[in-house]
Amino acid sequence: MGIYETFTFVVLGILLGLLGQILRIVVGIKKEIDQTIASGKTLKDSFDSIRLAISLMIGGLAGGLGAITLLGTEINRELLLTLVAIGYSGADFIEGFIRKNTPL
Repeated sequence: MGIYETFTFVVLGILLGLLGQILRIVVGIKKEIDQTIASGKTLKDSFDSIRLAISLMIGGLAGGLGAITLLGTEINRELLLTLVAIGYSGADFIEGFIRKNTPL
């Protein structure tokens, strides 16, 4: 695999990792809206754009790292869904690790 193919493969992983994270965010936003309505606050009060951006970056990072581990694999539906799943679950793992191991 040449440099351009490798680069394209990793970028594909990043984009699909972002997609996986977006799926996770949609579920989280639905839950956040329900909690916000129940507490009587506005969505603007509970929305954190920095946290959203960091979450998207983590999903892309997870997808890119996943693509690197899968370099040389034939691109098919299974691989694409695997990279989406890596973005979804990998971001969950990384965020959980950060929360547990950093004082906030």
